[in-house]
Amino acid sequence: MLLRWTRGLPLSPPLLLLLGPLGPFSPGARAGPAQAEDAVELDFSTERPVHLVSPAFLSFTIDANLATDPRFLTFLGSPKLRTLARGLSPAYLRFGGTKTDFLIFDPKKESTFEERSYWQSQVNQDICKSGSIPSDVEKRLQLEWPFQEQLLLRSQYQKKFKNSTYSRSSVDMLYTFANCSGLDLIFGLNALLRTADLRWNSSNAQLLLDYCSSRSYNISWELGNEPNSFRKKAGIFIDGLQLGEDFIELRKLLGKFTVKNAKLYGPDVGQPRGKTVKMLKSFLKAGGGVIDSVTWHHYYLNGRIATKEDFLNPDVLDTFSSSVQKVFQVVEETRPHKKVWLGETSSAYGGGAPLLSNSFAAGFMWLDKLGLSARMGIEVVMRQVFFGAGNYHLVDDNFEPLPDYWLSLLFKKLVGTKVLVANVKSPETSKLRVYLHCTNINHPRYKEGDLTLYALNLYNVTKNLQLPYHLFGKRVDKYLIKPSGPDGLLSNWEAFGCKE
Repeated sequence: MLLRWTRGLPLSPPLLLLLGPLGPFSPGARAGPAQAEDAVELDFSTERPVHLVSPAFLSFTIDANLATDPRFLTFLGSPKLRTLARGLSPAYLRFGGTKTDFLIFDPKKESTFEERSYWQSQVNQDICKSGSIPSDVEKRLQLEWPFQEQLLLRSQYQKKFKNSTYSRSSVDMLYTFANCSGLDLIFGLNALLRTADLRWNSSNAQLLLDYCSSRSYNISWELGNEPNSFRKKAGIFIDGLQLGEDFIELRKLLGKFTVKNAKLYGPDVGQPRGKTVKMLKSFLKAGGGVIDSVTWHHYYLNGRIATKEDFLNPDVLDTFSSSVQKVFQVVEETRPHKKVWLGETSSAYGGGAPLLSNSFAAGFMWLDKLGLSARMGIEVVMRQVFFGAGNYHLVDDNFEPLPDYWLSLLFKKLVGTKVLVANVKSPETSKLRVYLHCTNINHPRYKEGDLTLYALNLYNVTKNLQLPYHLFGKRVDKYLIKPSGPDGLLSNWEAFGCKE
């Protein structure tokens, strides 16, 4: 027996609303025609998926700047941090960023006191079920972290970078965090180590690969971060042709090691403008055959000048689509059908926008980017950053999840890999943005054939969504996300729940 739900689906500002799923066997309220005068009709296309994204579609990063002082990698031994990361698996964990090209592996370097203390505390224990970081070590690191964080952000703003080294213990800490959290590690190699004729000097990479091979670590690889800005960062210009040859050299190296079939991703260029597009084209022509996916980076705004209005501006959100189109155009011209990933992305560059990138307001950009990426054919999106310096992290310095973590967790649980199309039947659609997937079949509550609709309302008034006629009478679960506390959109906390 089918009953109609006569209230419609109200979507109130400043509310992010995930609706899911809309299937014949889903428990919950009944969908029906909305009665409000401002009801907005939706149109679904569910005959066949338009794209299929990876089960690890929503992935994330640890910025390589965390290893500037390897003591702080000990944070990754936190069971709470691992538990939060495990909640977002399956996912890729990219260890990369600007500092990638200023880190040098030193297999003879002694581990730090903090790292040694951690490993000694884990002796004779299952490393993935181990206890916490020694409390005195954790307290000291958390006390010193704010100062270290300011140093990292200052060097980024001033574009002053120095080489630093990391040890075998640092690699172990990173790999153990990924492995115990159910994540696939992608490690960025230093691409600024060059010979006199500007070819990539692979000797340091070989040392690292030797060590990882001896430990049977299953790692995927990148080479360099945003090579389009090497001149600004290090006074070295590498063209796309040379970069392609460097990747070919790295692929040959990977073929010699015991862990076979290691993946290689690149070139991790910045946004597709001018010379960056030229570099991407020439790189793909020269070395595109040896990479498993094309990676590029995107940020909407400059974190130092971004405003709350920018975060809620549909014109700002729409700039992402044009960047995606440019990248796909280049890929189809040079390496047709090659998979495209967002290798690093967030709301605002420069560490994010203070009081914005870590607030509820950032969720509009994050959810919209996930929706557009899936609809346009991007297979994986890597969020900068899971934990670390800046304002765009998912988990804060005290290992407490921020609003975008909860949004990511809910997305991970509900949204499946099959991408469908939902549209708003209205001439003005930029402020009401809707996306449709098949529901995640691994969710214990739902079944194959269920749908998940997620929507953003950028209006200052409530909008009532009316589902397509053929879904009237289907049951609906509403997952509502809204800010918690007096700070409203700028809150670091949020409330969410399921209404049937």
